[in-house]
Amino acid sequence: MILLVLLYGLLALAFTIGKHALDYTQPCFLIAFRMLIAGSAMLAYILYKNRTLRFIYKKDMLLFLQTALFHIYIAYIGEFWALQFITSSKTTLFYSLTPFISAVLAYFLFKEKFGGYKIFGMILGFIGVCPMLFMQTDMPEFGAELFRISLPEVVLLGAVVSSSYAWFLVKKLMDRGYHLISINGIAMFIGGILALITSIIFEIILPVSQGQSVVVVAEWLPFLQWTFGLILIANVIGYNLYAFLLQRYTVTFVSLAGCLCPLFGAFFGWYFLSEKITWHYFASFVLVTIALFVFLLARDFACLVFCFSLCAVTASSVDCAVSLVLLREDLAGSFIFLLFSSAPDTDFL
Repeated sequence: MILLVLLYGLLALAFTIGKHALDYTQPCFLIAFRMLIAGSAMLAYILYKNRTLRFIYKKDMLLFLQTALFHIYIAYIGEFWALQFITSSKTTLFYSLTPFISAVLAYFLFKEKFGGYKIFGMILGFIGVCPMLFMQTDMPEFGAELFRISLPEVVLLGAVVSSSYAWFLVKKLMDRGYHLISINGIAMFIGGILALITSIIFEIILPVSQGQSVVVVAEWLPFLQWTFGLILIANVIGYNLYAFLLQRYTVTFVSLAGCLCPLFGAFFGWYFLSEKITWHYFASFVLVTIALFVFLLARDFACLVFCFSLCAVTASSVDCAVSLVLLREDLAGSFIFLLFSSAPDTDFL
């Protein structure tokens, strides 16, 4: 169980590391550098283990290109461009909407049907981000439009949608016999090339044509340190640990533990980046977490009791103006207790 907590701690830490890496380079170049190295390493590993790389059938080439486009290029460039202007804690909260967005895509793409509880959970999940959107933006250069939704927030939401849609493409390739490491390796390498082309055009050529000075990498040593740290935590440890945990626990249980990611994200952002964590964040966090429980544990009455209890505790905490540290510890304790008290091999659905 400790490994499950560690997984989402590392995934949240990846956003903080990415924020640091952006202090020394441009977002497109960062994605190009990271994905080309990670993709090459994965493909080299496959060649070393199997001595051969499975031939990509001509009929699957377009599907691989779509996977690289949605899984790597759009998702990561959108995320890291927005990460320049949005706190890392808010970014982790946006990504916690992935199960709901995937369900909406499944409804429209595959005509999947959902019961009343799941529909309620999806609606509550999307409502859950509203407190964050109503919060006063720190980006006046982008203006404040309807519900104070800024351009970076729209781009970030688009990145989350792209990432969610990409997993349907990945599953389709896996159904055709391709290994997940091969799919990710090829997608990362192609996505890295597309990101490099984008970086050359928008981060070098256009600024130079407009008479601006161009600095792609401000300082190489810290850039390499943060980038390789990002690759190690997200691409190497995070990827393999996630695959390992899926062999021990159900997908539902691992998804439920994902509610820890925004909590870790808030702590890391506050501790390492001095990000201000307001009541808006915790209100959104609680609502999205409750929505996740309702959506994934729709037939579990005990889950609903827990959700309403959590609502009462949170409302009481806000009314009493509990400090940030105490509120963070209370929430963390609740979810850690839930994880440790749940049977690891129980299928909740």
